[in-house]
Amino acid sequence: MPAELLSLVEAYQTNKAEFAFRDRAFTFALSHGLFSSAHIDTGTRSLLKVLSQKLDQLARNGEPMPQTVLDAGCGVGVIGICAASALPPNAHVRCQDRDELARVFTSFNAEKNHIPQPLLSAHAEPLLAGPDDAQWDIILSNIPAKAGKPVLEDFVDQSIVLLAPKGWVLIVVINPLASFFRTRVCQVGTLLYDETGASHTVLMYGRSADAASVTPAPRHGDFWQSHPMYRRNSDVYLMEDVSYTLDTIHGVADFDTPSKAARVAAKLMRRLKHPPFSSLLIHEPNQGHFAVWLARFEQWSAANAPRITLSGRNVLALEVSRHNLSPFAVDVVPALDLLPRIAAADGRSGFGVIIAFPELVPRTDTLAALWEGIAALLAPNGMALIALNSSGAERFDRRKPKQFQRVGKIKHGGFRALAYQNMYRT
Repeated sequence: MPAELLSLVEAYQTNKAEFAFRDRAFTFALSHGLFSSAHIDTGTRSLLKVLSQKLDQLARNGEPMPQTVLDAGCGVGVIGICAASALPPNAHVRCQDRDELARVFTSFNAEKNHIPQPLLSAHAEPLLAGPDDAQWDIILSNIPAKAGKPVLEDFVDQSIVLLAPKGWVLIVVINPLASFFRTRVCQVGTLLYDETGASHTVLMYGRSADAASVTPAPRHGDFWQSHPMYRRNSDVYLMEDVSYTLDTIHGVADFDTPSKAARVAAKLMRRLKHPPFSSLLIHEPNQGHFAVWLARFEQWSAANAPRITLSGRNVLALEVSRHNLSPFAVDVVPALDLLPRIAAADGRSGFGVIIAFPELVPRTDTLAALWEGIAALLAPNGMALIALNSSGAERFDRRKPKQFQRVGKIKHGGFRALAYQNMYRT
């Protein structure tokens, strides 16, 4: 197992769960940073029970086993890994989730449970993304209930047209959403199975007679144009006397106002004498409030803006932030804790400025890893600005390596921003 993968899971794992599927025992690493952090949830168990019954039915009828399977919104990978264990070795299960942490845990759990990589791959990408020419025999999903109505409608519509001719979709939803999904499925497809339990409903559906003429909506190019289902609103915001326009989406925090962390970071930035923005890394940008504010505050143009790299767990946040920063040149790198591979992906040995809004996961301590990432990525004499809640900021500051000198701090609204200069000399 790659050392990087193992170290990340060790840093973020807060629990583990034993689970049996089709007489095979599994062990899954869980995290408070991902859905169902204490156990295998009821919805997942219900979906897998129906999946097992369906696979048995195919075997009894002498029908071929599925070859291509998509686990949409995979979390720690329970559904995709269990499905892969029941399929022939030449099949392929693609597990995808918008969260880089989910990709990491799915990859780890697959390897830990002896599911080989050709049989299962894990990806950080928007819901139902994947190869343009992909057709799926099965699409599986424990539907994220808070995704937003346009996203849920799009999931039903697009999942049907992404199916192979005899393919089917198997989802589990919380009971309050069951009526919504039944109605939508019957509008655009054919409902094949419906089972309601105490808290969840399992639905199976497939193509209707005229679905073959429908083509999937494009999922590439500018995110704002190719993923209209995620759009929330466009508005003008004011932060530290600077106004800016921002497009916001479902599935990312701070859709109606800048976060307290972004506000306190802006307050500190106004006070600092910082090195030139020759290269800039912003970690966990959310909708892009601070990034766009900074561009306006510094009065960048397309000609004088630095090369900007965005990193973080949520690929939706990275894409909407990149969209909001147009027409500037922006790279995005899904990453946890400012991994050194960001530098390799960006093609440089160090960033002049790093600005981070770290998401602290309960029952984990990732501050040391964050410092390691800053030390690996920040150029000599470069500046790092970190904004997080006051208790996390105090712990972060206490772990400051000797090569860094604090050059600014500010507290506001229960959050703190801290700035450091890298005093390392080559």
